[in-house]
Amino acid sequence: MTFYFKRILADRDYERLDKFLRRTYSEIRLSVIQKFIRSGRVLIDDKRIRDKSYRLKKGQTVLIKVAGDQTQIMQKFGRTVPTHKPLQTELKVIYEDEEMLVLNKPAGLSTQPGTNTSNKTIYNALLNYRGEFYLVHRLDKYTTGILIVAKDYEFSKLMSKLFRKHKVEKHYLALVYGLITVSQELHDLIDGKRAVTLTKPEEFFDGYTLLDVETLTGRKHQIRRHLALQNMPIVGDDVYGSKQKNDEFRKRFHLKGYFLHCREISFIHPQKHEKLSFTAPLDEERSYILKFLKRR
Repeated sequence: MTFYFKRILADRDYERLDKFLRRTYSEIRLSVIQKFIRSGRVLIDDKRIRDKSYRLKKGQTVLIKVAGDQTQIMQKFGRTVPTHKPLQTELKVIYEDEEMLVLNKPAGLSTQPGTNTSNKTIYNALLNYRGEFYLVHRLDKYTTGILIVAKDYEFSKLMSKLFRKHKVEKHYLALVYGLITVSQELHDLIDGKRAVTLTKPEEFFDGYTLLDVETLTGRKHQIRRHLALQNMPIVGDDVYGSKQKNDEFRKRFHLKGYFLHCREISFIHPQKHEKLSFTAPLDEERSYILKFLKRR
């Protein structure tokens, strides 16, 4: 019998085992790949590895020990590989060099395709911009502002490590309901995990406050959830705030999504060891809202 799975060589250092196998066997369902790992069917240098987050070393041999030829494997474990089409839309590039792109992400575009998203994402726009790229962090669909994209795999790993170790300083602008007059350090748990968010009032309006927000950890929807837990939900956020209030606000301003903007990111370059800082201006829609609120 001709077996479908054969010994393959890891071609990147420090790549997670499950991501390597998903990248190599994109036609096999991810849940199946993870099940193969858990059940001890994946061998690295002939040693069984059951940890999907195992970090590979370049040159290691990897084998999925499952019998079957191509027809049998695809009938049992295969999937239809999604096609990602390039999206022709303007990317607002703040900075570009040989290693990275820094974008000012608009509202309404997810960072990458997912189960409930179409090909209208930053990922698809990047397909239209250049051949090779790697997303090193994410912004939610309606969060605007700075998004860093690596141009090669090695630099993406260095940047991902900075984000993972919380060595990237990130400041956001959030327009929230209510009058918030004091700076706060929020420590509410998110999904049972430690989360730290710093808030500082920047401008006051009639019924609203513009906050500077800094995140010291990186939990899912951290800012949106932390602010809502403190009874100061972000304007326009129907998931964690009041839909009735948001509907009233949208009738006046036609805000797309919610008002959360990543305005500044700073970090020490992992290779050149110099500090880099990037800032992104608000879009026209959110700038107009602030100007209008100031005039009231």
